[in-house]
Amino acid sequence: MSELPPPARRFSERRAAVVISRDTMPGEYPAVVVGSGEPVPQGVLATAIGLHGGDRVVVLLARPDWPALVELRSRRAGGGWWTVLGFAGPVDVADVLAEVERQPVWRSDDRPREPYDVRTINPTGFVPTADGPVVGLDDVPEVTPSAIDALRGNAAVRVDRWDDAAAHRVLGLALAGVPVVADDAPAPWSATTTAVDLADPTAREERSVVLRRTAFAMLAPVRQPAVSILLATRRAEMLDFALSQVARQRGVDDLELVLAPHGFDVDPARVRELLGPTIGLQVRPHPSDTLFGDVLHDAAQAAGGDVLLKMDDDDWYAPDVVTDLMLARRWSGAEMVGMPAELHYVAERDLTVKRGHPVELYAAFVAGGTMLVDRDALREAGGFRAVRKWVDAQLIDAFQQMGAAIYRTHGLGYVLRRNPTGHTWDVDLDYLLDPSRTVATWPGFRPSRLLEAEALR
Repeated sequence: MSELPPPARRFSERRAAVVISRDTMPGEYPAVVVGSGEPVPQGVLATAIGLHGGDRVVVLLARPDWPALVELRSRRAGGGWWTVLGFAGPVDVADVLAEVERQPVWRSDDRPREPYDVRTINPTGFVPTADGPVVGLDDVPEVTPSAIDALRGNAAVRVDRWDDAAAHRVLGLALAGVPVVADDAPAPWSATTTAVDLADPTAREERSVVLRRTAFAMLAPVRQPAVSILLATRRAEMLDFALSQVARQRGVDDLELVLAPHGFDVDPARVRELLGPTIGLQVRPHPSDTLFGDVLHDAAQAAGGDVLLKMDDDDWYAPDVVTDLMLARRWSGAEMVGMPAELHYVAERDLTVKRGHPVELYAAFVAGGTMLVDRDALREAGGFRAVRKWVDAQLIDAFQQMGAAIYRTHGLGYVLRRNPTGHTWDVDLDYLLDPSRTVATWPGFRPSRLLEAEALR
């Protein structure tokens, strides 16, 4: 095998992986590395498989007789793709490679998969401001990647008649984030019948998000990795608010909070009372002179989750923020997923500002208060830097430097609060309110409906 690229070498060293060759003896190994075109003998079993080479991202739907596929992430490396496949138990590597070859991302005839493959049928490429005409479902006989691309400029697809074939196409459209409207609909798709102003980009995007959640919930269930929320705060007066944002998260099977009070003590019993009984809790206090980056690094080291989410103490989070980020991670395969700081509440002006960031794309930046990262990728990047400011930007830069994929999903469930002071990101109001950087402003607190702000009152 040719020399391994850096991520493959780190994988091999960290997991004591065996580099497969034609001479590898059958047996069970904790981890293996396989190069493109390298023959793999039958009977080589592994729980973690690293694949290097090829000219396309790997897509794999695990066979039902295998242990569950619990990890799938890809990135460009060494002139090809580096992919890590993790299973709940040992699986025959030769069988896995055969399935990878049998399940390419693109089919030459562009026919849809049965069921839909979310690595190709997903919201990537969604355009909130699309203002083309509403087209009928009959104009979309099949939901394929090319059909979705052709629909991105249209405001919506209308369904006038429901049958099994129509419902199947609506499933694919919803998975792709295409807004759908109807006058009546069967129960799973009742959201298509609610009134929506398609000329309003926010309302149109809200429809897309609601429908994609419905569609993903209808697919065969997949194992959810455990999620740890990292919450570092040096403002005791914001603690109750911050805990309320964590407590309202829903749809996550295994959720933990790692709370890092920075310069003050907390009462764990009070924290537990506000957090509720179902969310795991660790409290990691630090003196006030500890660098902010070190506080977060310690929280990440202590976290028990497979995936880590950094949340800020003064921002608003919709109850489905963790779920939406995990969905985006599922279809993008990215090692960092986040939202844009699309909505700002400027406290000193009592004003809500919408920025108009592009969404549903691989990007160079996401809001620091929404960064969801793979635990292994964070370790590979060196963790949070030992700095007082610019912690988020430096971590993003580290992910970019190592070639990790960063994906930005919608930002409607997140509102960044701008107080006059107290931010590690210093920027003046003239910058925030510059018309070239905003698409709308409203007096008062004006979040998306997805925030479900009425429940916060």
